[in-house]
Amino acid sequence: MNMNLMHIKKQVRNRKEQKIYESKPIGSAIKFKRKEMNMTLEEGAEGICSVSYLSKLENNLIEAGVRFVPSLIERFNLEDVFDQDDEMYQLHIRTIKDCLFDGTKPEEDMPSFYGKRKDYQALLVKMGYYILLDQYDEASKSIHDLRVYIPNLTQDEFGLFTLLAGMMLYDDHKYSDGYELLLLAPKFEDLEYKVVLMLLKFRLFCAFKMHKISEVLNNYPLYVNMTVDIEKYDLLQDMRNQYVQFEAIYKNPEDMERILGKMSTLSQELKDYTVAKSMFYHGEYEDVILASKPYYRKHSHWLVLYVISLDYMKKNEDIQYFLDHLDELEDVCKTAKLLIAHLKHKHKSDKTQLLNYLRREILGIKHLSDEYQVLDYLMMDAQNLFSLHQHYKEAVQVTSHFIPKLKRLGHAERTFQTE
Repeated sequence: MNMNLMHIKKQVRNRKEQKIYESKPIGSAIKFKRKEMNMTLEEGAEGICSVSYLSKLENNLIEAGVRFVPSLIERFNLEDVFDQDDEMYQLHIRTIKDCLFDGTKPEEDMPSFYGKRKDYQALLVKMGYYILLDQYDEASKSIHDLRVYIPNLTQDEFGLFTLLAGMMLYDDHKYSDGYELLLLAPKFEDLEYKVVLMLLKFRLFCAFKMHKISEVLNNYPLYVNMTVDIEKYDLLQDMRNQYVQFEAIYKNPEDMERILGKMSTLSQELKDYTVAKSMFYHGEYEDVILASKPYYRKHSHWLVLYVISLDYMKKNEDIQYFLDHLDELEDVCKTAKLLIAHLKHKHKSDKTQLLNYLRREILGIKHLSDEYQVLDYLMMDAQNLFSLHQHYKEAVQVTSHFIPKLKRLGHAERTFQTE
């Protein structure tokens, strides 16, 4: 999944400068079609209207005059755009919001209603529909086409766009990008209650992963109060579960066991994981390994703790066994795949292959992961591997490559020295 956050931010700046916040499907559709057909404004307007008129129309500053409509339809193949049902669009947007809020899936095949339409309404509905169904490749296509319309979306539509895109980035483990995008949403007073609550939810979810304490302190109590006010206790419980895992980073395992003992709604697996996470952050890697063995084959979050702990404890035989039995793994997320690839190169590649991997994948890729413990491990290990083979300059480069990312994830900077 690829989302050009820089382009989205540029469109948001345009949005703030223009302050139009009102979109009309005809203008949006013409703009999209003209660019799709590689037409200039002059070519699009020729024989129909003035260039300035077409420009204003595309940017939704004016309505299309009746006498221009037939020619515009013919030139840009817009027959379906003028046969729209705004009530159906509003119903679809309402359904998407309700599904997001209630954690359900849409029953209706919404995209079929819009056919091949490329106006902003069709794209926003398709984006929401495909994200609800976890069909992110299809959703990415809608996001790509929808970006040009960001300056013209209403506040409500733009709020929904940022929520959906932020959710997708979160699910793709791109927590810092997701958090940054969610912050671009309109002011909460301009949005309806359900959208505000969901924006807060995913901002906090990203903040938990990034260890952004200030965000948690500011908005966790607000979220709790809002969910209690509307008696939405399932959302509250979901957030509480995430918050406890965040606490595990800072509280010792004994304290976490006491806290978890009072939480009857949490599964035993999640309780065990939360304690293991606390053990991990307190350096109790042997205990993490023991706790992980019943779970790591089935759950990626356990797998991450397990393999890093194995390597920290230099359990090379266990690592070799793990690498020889990868077919037993049932759940391997993107982060787990990253760690497995690293261990394969470290334990099964020759010196040349290992160094090429470190240069290409560790130093050469800007975005590896938004999981702090994974970045911390990769930085330390890559630094040690370069030093082991007497490539000290590149060992230092590893630190300078990773530190900005670690700081961005909200942690205090730590000092690392090349051995």
